[in-house]
Amino acid sequence: MLKKAIGGCVLAISVACASSPISSERLAASEAAIRAAREMGAEKVPPASLHLQLAKEQEEQAKKLLNQGDKKRADVLLIRSQADAELALALAREAPARAEAQRALDRVKQLEQTAQQ
Repeated sequence: MLKKAIGGCVLAISVACASSPISSERLAASEAAIRAAREMGAEKVPPASLHLQLAKEQEEQAKKLLNQGDKKRADVLLIRSQADAELALALAREAPARAEAQRALDRVKQLEQTAQQ
């Protein structure tokens, strides 16, 4: 019974380790997220620009850690880098949508004032 429990734990740990992406996959995901944020114009939107810069810095630090053989810390930084880049992308997408919504609201107010006259 104890051997089955230990065997189950070993199997669970090995499956968990095997299913986690390797550093090169995380690096590629981080790079793709940074590229997408840049292409969406995140550098021109102040809050997005901040998160994009953080993503780039974290990616650079992760590359240094990978070169030093510290995969665990590098993976954590790459996860953070990807998350910051994805946030930058979302903020960059939000800015034009918010501006369009404001223009529509202004137009509605203008039409209301015209209708009242």
